[in-house]
Amino acid sequence: MITPKDIEQQDIEQYSTDQLKKIRSALRALRDAVVLLNDDDGLEWWNQAAEDLLLLQSADHGKNVFDFINVPEFRQYYENKVTPNEGVHMKSWQDPNRYLKCELTPFGDEKLLIIYDVTRLQHLEQMRRDFVANVSHELRTPLTVLMGYLENFSDQEDMPRQWRRGFELMTQQTARMNRVVNDLLLLSRIEIEETHELHYIDMTKLLTHVYDDAQAYNQGYGHTLHLQIDTYDGLYGSEMYLNSALSNLVINAIKYTPKAGNIVISWAKTAEGCRFAVTDDGIGIAPEHVARLTERFYRVDSGRSRATGGTGLGLAIVKHVLYQYDTTLQIESSEGKGSTFSAVFPATHIRSAPIG
Repeated sequence: MITPKDIEQQDIEQYSTDQLKKIRSALRALRDAVVLLNDDDGLEWWNQAAEDLLLLQSADHGKNVFDFINVPEFRQYYENKVTPNEGVHMKSWQDPNRYLKCELTPFGDEKLLIIYDVTRLQHLEQMRRDFVANVSHELRTPLTVLMGYLENFSDQEDMPRQWRRGFELMTQQTARMNRVVNDLLLLSRIEIEETHELHYIDMTKLLTHVYDDAQAYNQGYGHTLHLQIDTYDGLYGSEMYLNSALSNLVINAIKYTPKAGNIVISWAKTAEGCRFAVTDDGIGIAPEHVARLTERFYRVDSGRSRATGGTGLGLAIVKHVLYQYDTTLQIESSEGKGSTFSAVFPATHIRSAPIG
């Protein structure tokens, strides 16, 4: 005998089945590829876009995902996925002119893999990079000419007094524009160059050089700088770009710490690799600004940043250099108490110091 309770249960089950069908229909209609993976990395379900992209057939149910996406960047991302999950960009293994972005989202014992076609966005980004690089390059020559003439005119002893202040302001602003152009060119080179000159980097030597440069810059601030090196391990990478990134972090700490502060530069071994950090007892940063600090031209206080000679590109440069080492900039800050800017370089990039 069927009871009202049985009917109610049947209605719930029917409703759940209908909802599941709607969800699957919606996923099938998506233009992005969607693949459901089981706990053994096997293909559990996929939509039409995934079937077209990966050339899947019904017989492929349960097969390993790496049988269809055998790309080193994808495997590295899949096996070492970090949070926050920004996905992985890569060229299509079927068409080198096509660019894809893969995002993996675990839930329970299963994983949801979504593959986006980002070819158009990639082309737009490349156009932006080329535009910035070309404009910056073209500005360099006229800026050099302007700076030369301004310097010559400013040195004239018989210059009318009412003109001198104007030339001083023009010299300051031209120099600032020159710094912006140089930072834009450096950022463009880091972004555009797919390969750099890589070799062993002696971090003890590099950090000593960064520390010495910081001491020279510190003359007008009166801070106490500390250098703590707890490991002789080095890195494998590009020393020129790394030097620029680490120097940026140290100089920022000097500029944004009130006079007679304390700044600690450290390099230490961790369970994941090696950690570089710069800690200060400066003005600190409000929480709402922290997430945006690495954006180009983002300023917490535009007036203060310009007064200290900042271009608004320093931390963007740091971000892109660290990306080459599969790491990100970590920022811990408390207003009025200071900040710590750090990065943990993974073991894959760490090299022991050469013997002899």
